[in-house]
Amino acid sequence: MMRTAGRVLVSALILLPLSAGLWAATPRPATAEDKVAFTISDERIEESSGLATDFDNERYWTVNDSGDEGRAFALDSDGEVTGTLSFRGEPTDIEAVAFHDGRLYLADIGDNDGEREFVTVYYFDNAEPGSESRQYRSFDFEYPDGPRDAEALYVDDDGRLYIVSKESDGGVYAAPENPSRQGVNELERIADAPAFVTDAVSLPDGQGVALRTYVSVEIYDNDDHELIARAPLPFQRQGESITVSLDGENLLVGSEGKDSEVLQVAIPDEVKEAAKGSNKPPKKESKTPKPSTSAPAPEPSETAPPTAGPSRVGTMFSLGAAAVVALIAGLVVALLKGR
Repeated sequence: MMRTAGRVLVSALILLPLSAGLWAATPRPATAEDKVAFTISDERIEESSGLATDFDNERYWTVNDSGDEGRAFALDSDGEVTGTLSFRGEPTDIEAVAFHDGRLYLADIGDNDGEREFVTVYYFDNAEPGSESRQYRSFDFEYPDGPRDAEALYVDDDGRLYIVSKESDGGVYAAPENPSRQGVNELERIADAPAFVTDAVSLPDGQGVALRTYVSVEIYDNDDHELIARAPLPFQRQGESITVSLDGENLLVGSEGKDSEVLQVAIPDEVKEAAKGSNKPPKKESKTPKPSTSAPAPEPSETAPPTAGPSRVGTMFSLGAAAVVALIAGLVVALLKGR
């Protein structure tokens, strides 16, 4: 089935521009300009489904997606595992990881069948890898328009959480500024998103948010959620993750699978130019979202939550073609997962 699915994908990518009469947003072949930042070779990590950067401690965090226990892996700059953070919950499908202001977020937001009444984001303050299972805190969220499959979570400069759904008509959903740990919080759909977003990350210094699809990186403004730049990504077997490099100068993109390579790619120049020409006020002091004070916060739970290269710069291509190609890629991935 893998060979058949691969032939279907390749054929579709070749024929799409001809049949649609558009420039397709296809993934490009890797070139010498694409540096391999590191390879995730630890045998415990077979389905790396997200990356996050802890600048202060000079490390990255990653997670396996559905089927794994409650844990996250700390990686050094060479991709070697330096330890794990384990917790006592029983997640359904952790698909994203984010780090902000000393807090590690693990997003249990995968929902391939579109049937979960709510999803859960676990979080850990002063996150450190350790040998013992940790207690955890969490927020539960529901969508205003019914269940959604999602693989992307990001945190803005003020510490607000956003979930991006993974659909042909994807959306950006904002959490309340101060979500409550009592009951289920309702998300707000604030913008449309590209088709089949698999990860997201806020860029340094308020430059925007980078949304990763199977074939491209899309940079959006934080305030108006308008497209700033778009660039094709090098081909990866199943592109699932994106984060910022430890020096803050590049993006890192990863894929699922054993011995998966994490590639370093440039942040599009349009983003840097937009930041230079911006008249935005100085960045606000970071505020990590805190539990609502409307009710006393319980002690940390020990159980599962209650029933919830530079040459790419300026590349522009058809949104319609991008959506179709991403749809094809998504269908092939679904076939592979269903083997």
